[in-house]
This record gives sequence, structure tokens and C-alpha cells, in this order.
Amino acid sequence: MKTIFKIIVTTAFMISVFDAHAECKHIKFPKKLSDIADRLDIGCDLCGCYMGLDPNFDLNQAGIRITSYKFISDHHSTSSGSQSQNEPLLDHGGHEANSSAEYYNDLELYFRYYITPKFRLFFSIPFSSNDINGKKLNGTGDAKLISQYQVYATSITGKTNFWQRIFLGGGVKLPTGVYNKTIVTGQLDPHIQPGTGSFDFILNGLYISKFEKSGIGWRNDVIYTVNTENSNGYRFANRFNLTSTFTYDIMAKDWTFLPHAGVYIETTAMDKQDGNNVKDTGGNAFFGTGGLDIYYNEFSFDFNFKFILDDNLNGDQPANDYRMFFGLGYAF
Repeated sequence: MKTIFKIIVTTAFMISVFDAHAECKHIKFPKKLSDIADRLDIGCDLCGCYMGLDPNFDLNQAGIRITSYKFISDHHSTSSGSQSQNEPLLDHGGHEANSSAEYYNDLELYFRYYITPKFRLFFSIPFSSNDINGKKLNGTGDAKLISQYQVYATSITGKTNFWQRIFLGGGVKLPTGVYNKTIVTGQLDPHIQPGTGSFDFILNGLYISKFEKSGIGWRNDVIYTVNTENSNGYRFANRFNLTSTFTYDIMAKDWTFLPHAGVYIETTAMDKQDGNNVKDTGGNAFFGTGGLDIYYNEFSFDFNFKFILDDNLNGDQPANDYRMFFGLGYAF
């Protein structure tokens, strides 16, 4: 991990050396284009680096996130695969009920740091507390280290109304989480474990745009995760995620309110155990999303709710019900 971090930091330093505008400083809490025009030469092509859908977009940030996923099922498979009768596999919902509810909860610490105005790093590590049909499972999850670089930004002038920015990046998911936990009823399904036990790779892209006069913005996040096999011979399928949301900003003195709504798409192939497909894994899910972000100077509160619109999962799997997200952040 130290080697990877050194490589990323060294790369960022080289970028900053050759970036002619690296000496430009971040502007705290810009809410509109005029906030930038008043304090920077509007002809500078870096001005686009300060435009975001929220006032703290281009500042360093630290905070906590709380996520909660709920799954439900009316029935489940009683197959325990290759597990013996003396050591049954606890799959989704267990074996002793005809219906189940599963809650996957994470408390995540996260950090965002700008090495240059165009290059930023993200680090997060979760602590999981899962409830599988009344059975509790707690533990540290997998940490993520991700970088993003701005590859395009609209040249800003005093008359600019519509602007766009594009970021591309990648990173790694580190096997810091526990993934071999057991409980009284036996071994646990890999999906129930707080960690995956594998070193995985993440590719990501971000597109944001906004009409300044109307306050309407558009954000698109794309993530593709390439998973590797863990020491148990289990390999989670590669995963594709797309989030597309429209935003509208409401400003009142030191406060900014950002309601947003959109869609979220998630698709995966089937997992593999020792190279063979694992039944009852993979599929597609389509969610509607809505929420509200609130900003007060350097402080932020985020809320997002995802509700299932279409669930197309392979085999016998618990159905998606909802996903909730809360966040508290401090920008500096």
C-alpha cells in the first residue's frame, strides 16, 4: 500500500511541476461564477477548475458517511453447496425461515485531497454492521484509494452561462476487511462478509455541467470494478455502476440547498468459485434516486435515497428494497 501511495504522490508532483497554473489557490465556497470573476483573472483557463455543482466541490474534505441497504425475500435456496451438514453455509436469510430481511450498514470515514487543482485523491475505509434475518455481523470493510484527474473544463469568460467538466481516474480496493468470519450456525456466504479478501481495481469517470443562470446541473458518475480471486478461491464478478442526477441549487446567504433526483444502474456477471460460476449471483438493478445536500460555509450534510424500479437478478436472490445514504463533511 505504501508503494502504491508513493507512486500516486510522485505522479501528482510531476503533474504539478509541469502545470503552468499549479500556483493558483482554491477559492473557498464559490457559489456562482461572479465569485470567481471577482477574485481571478477571468481569462485564466484554470477558472473552470473552480466550478462545481456544490460550493465545496474543489476543496479538501473529510467526513463520515452512513449507508444502509435493505434486501427482502419471501423464499430462499436451502442448498449449501459443498458445505457439510456439520458446517452449513449461512446464505442470504439463513435456512430456518421462509422470509428474510437483510440490512447492510456501513459507517465510513472518507478523505478528499487536492494535490493540484486538477488532480485529487480519495481515501475511505468502512466499518460494517450487518443484520441478516436477525443475525448480527460486525467488522472492518475494505479500504479504497482512488485518484481523479480533470481532462476537460470549459474556458470561462464573464458571459459564460453553461460549463462542463470531465474527470477520469482509477484506484484500488485493498483487502483490509475481514472475510472469514463465522457464527454459531456455520460459515457465512461471501456476500455477507464485511470484506472480500481480494485486491481489486477501480476505473471511474465523472461528468458535471451546469446552466449558471437557472441553477440546473447534471452529474454523471461511472464506476467499473475489476475483482480478483481471494485466498478462498472466490472471485466476485466485475461490477458496473452508473449514476445520473439532475440538481438545482438554492442559495440563501451562507446556506446552499441542493435538491437532486435521477437514476442509478448496477449490473454484474456471476461470481466464480475455483473458476466455476456460482449460482444465485449476478444480475441487474435499476433504481430511482432523490435527495438533498445542505451546505453552510465549510460544513455539509448529504442525504440520498435509492428506491428500486426494476430488479432482474439471477436465480434465487433477495430482492433490492432500498438504499439510504447520510453524510457529514468538513471542507478545508
